[in-house]
Amino acid sequence: MAAPIDDEFQVRLEGQSALLAPARERYYRLVLALAESRWQERLRQELPLLREVRAHQDALDALLGPALRRAQAENWPTSHPTVRTLWEVHSLREQLARDVARKLGRSAQESLGGLMSSLEDWLITLPREVPAHLREQTAAELLPDTLPALREAVLFAARLEPLFAHPVLLSGRLPFSSRQREELALGWARGEAALAALWRRLSGVDARGFMVAELRERAALAPRRPPGTGTERLLHAEYWYQEARSRLLHMARLRLAPLEPDPAECLAVMWWLFEREYAPHVRLHAPGVLEDARAALFEVAYEFWDAQRPDIPEDERWTPARWARLDKLAGRADEGRQGPDGEHVCEALRELIQRHGVGTRVSRGWWAPSRLTQLVQRAREVLG
Repeated sequence: MAAPIDDEFQVRLEGQSALLAPARERYYRLVLALAESRWQERLRQELPLLREVRAHQDALDALLGPALRRAQAENWPTSHPTVRTLWEVHSLREQLARDVARKLGRSAQESLGGLMSSLEDWLITLPREVPAHLREQTAAELLPDTLPALREAVLFAARLEPLFAHPVLLSGRLPFSSRQREELALGWARGEAALAALWRRLSGVDARGFMVAELRERAALAPRRPPGTGTERLLHAEYWYQEARSRLLHMARLRLAPLEPDPAECLAVMWWLFEREYAPHVRLHAPGVLEDARAALFEVAYEFWDAQRPDIPEDERWTPARWARLDKLAGRADEGRQGPDGEHVCEALRELIQRHGVGTRVSRGWWAPSRLTQLVQRAREVLG
């Protein structure tokens, strides 16, 4: 027995016609909401509807294109309810794409699923006052697990936590393997940028800043359990970033005393030290962060710290190779105007010479040169 005529076009749509009526309802509600004068507020209340449209869009796109081409080729009657619904869904879809694209300043030719994702993200990141009782909900809304920056931050934390979860000896050899040093140096900038992007995203919404302030306070506390939400993942990553950064800055400043480099300089020094500790010929080169003369001054400070470390043999302290490096570095450092930092290094060298030169010919003819190259030469006479 032949199927009733009312079912004919549903059969031709291969059982997919059930998608049409719900899609028409969803599209119609969104088109009406977009036409309102306060459409942003209305759509913020309709976020579940936006997500529902996005969730079904791939299946609808797969249905509509072939079905419409077949309807035109076979001249399906538009008076039939199923065919009429098919064309209404198509018309509303096109209208919705145009309206959303216009609101976002985008092209209506983009996929509707992509436009809906962009619209949702735009709506949830609108600046607003976030009441205390909505802070957790708002943060969770802003930090879905699908957010690329959050994924990058999670990877960053996964690299940092194993390295800094236990006490680290700050003054000896750097406590990282070759692979760990490479991963840390290469991944730091990306992880730091991801965290900065996430905090900017939160700050852009939080008009009065109370939500962000509360989250930053929580991020300063050591995590007590593995993170389970987007918010917890951010706080977890931020905690380990700050912990790692603090220890790296401490390591750098310890090795550059009496200098007091700023945080950016410290990190540049640490990436250099990751190589320098095992390859003494590697020079400190950080364009945009350190000028050549200042980099040389840092290297001089490090060479003198390294030579006096308690954990190296005596025959590795004041070697001819070290003095050759110091002669060149001091010359480069003297080419710049170092100000107080240069004087701090010179004063430390004078104290070193006086301490080790007691009773020597150098101490009997002592004078205090002002140039670093001359002080290095004096130190070599005493120590080398």
